[in-house]
Amino acid sequence: MLCPCGSCKPFSLCCEPYYSILNLKQNCPDNDKILIDWLEKYSEPIEKTFMSKTEVYIFRISLYFNKIFDSYFTLGFKPYLLQQKELDNQIISIKLNILHSLIASLSCLSQGLFLQSGIILRSLIEDCLVLLDISENDEQLQKFVSETYSINNLISRTKKSVPPNIIEWYGYFSANFTHFGQVHSAPYLPRACYSDNYVIVVGLQNLIRAIVTIHIVLERIYFKQVPEHFFWKEDTQGGCLKFNNESTIFSWTDKLGSEINQTYPLNEHKKGYNYSDKTFKFK
Repeated sequence: MLCPCGSCKPFSLCCEPYYSILNLKQNCPDNDKILIDWLEKYSEPIEKTFMSKTEVYIFRISLYFNKIFDSYFTLGFKPYLLQQKELDNQIISIKLNILHSLIASLSCLSQGLFLQSGIILRSLIEDCLVLLDISENDEQLQKFVSETYSINNLISRTKKSVPPNIIEWYGYFSANFTHFGQVHSAPYLPRACYSDNYVIVVGLQNLIRAIVTIHIVLERIYFKQVPEHFFWKEDTQGGCLKFNNESTIFSWTDKLGSEINQTYPLNEHKKGYNYSDKTFKFK
């Protein structure tokens, strides 16, 4: 009998020893396999359902992120005479990690993994704050280059360089997604994804929060290297950067958020779906 793992080798010469160690029935190698079944059976139909409902909003969010990516992601770092090329490569790697975290979060959300999507976004915001930290603090930059950098006290070092909402979002993702909270015990299964509009609305809002954070941080870091500014303006007297609370980006997010809420009203109940009485409660 060929091994069910797909190696095309006899079962006895391939995976049988692993079945034996785990005391699995050697004559029943085709039992359910949770991880493979998820990839092959469940994630794809859930993702199709998600995209059929949200494609227009994912498109608009992607348009915004493309603008950020084109403007900032290929830029290096401020002059650092000793190891400029290595430093630039490291910074670009962190920015790519931010990009991959955003993609991973969207992928989780599209597959119904709402909680996990938020956990990843908390990590994304942390990476953004690290970039800001080493950009504005020479001591931390030296530690980064010498591989002794630590994120201890990262928030206290960076909170004066970003608007309060970014620190609040970091706390929001930490308290509700990364650390145990109400969302962890909510009666929610991925296979029932998106019967309740709440997951769609909050999931999309979380993605928007993350992308706005990326934009705010990168625009501040590269303020003098790009001609177009949305969030920061230079104080003509002191030369420091001031945050623009009336940015047109907030008009964009408000308009998009309002339309998302109208499209997916939280109290909507449709036929053919089961709804729980318990709702998500965020700290």
